[in-house]
Amino acid sequence: MALSCRSLVAMSSRRRCCYAGNAPAAVVALSKKKNSSPCPTAVCKRELRTGKHAFTDARERETAIATLSGWAEVEEGRDAISKSFSFSDFNEAFAFMTRAALVAEKMDHHPEWFNVYNRVDVTLSTHDLGGLSRKDIRLAQRLDEFAKDAPEALP
Repeated sequence: MALSCRSLVAMSSRRRCCYAGNAPAAVVALSKKKNSSPCPTAVCKRELRTGKHAFTDARERETAIATLSGWAEVEEGRDAISKSFSFSDFNEAFAFMTRAALVAEKMDHHPEWFNVYNRVDVTLSTHDLGGLSRKDIRLAQRLDEFAKDAPEALP
């Protein structure tokens, strides 16, 4: 029985692709033992092999982050950015999240977020690449646009 990336991920405690060493060593060893081919999923082939969303160097990364307003690098030992958005009430916060969810789905890039009443805390990182990418910057820019469009958005 050949194991696919999805079955390997299900066997591991992580929700990451097994391609390029992102899975625990025991899972990768099991994959080799079962003569499984490298991860066949389109996501792995698109994101990890080409790395088209990865920054080319530290300068490009820092320049991209500098274009964002109010976003900060996460200090938890992760390569991610975060921002807290405040709105006039729960309905505005939920409308923001709905718009963001539709765009995130279209981009195939989903934020980590937390909502309490009128506040939405967002963290962005590209898990397949193991850190911040151009996709995160593009999604952050879209979220900022949505927040500006929200009636009575708070600073």
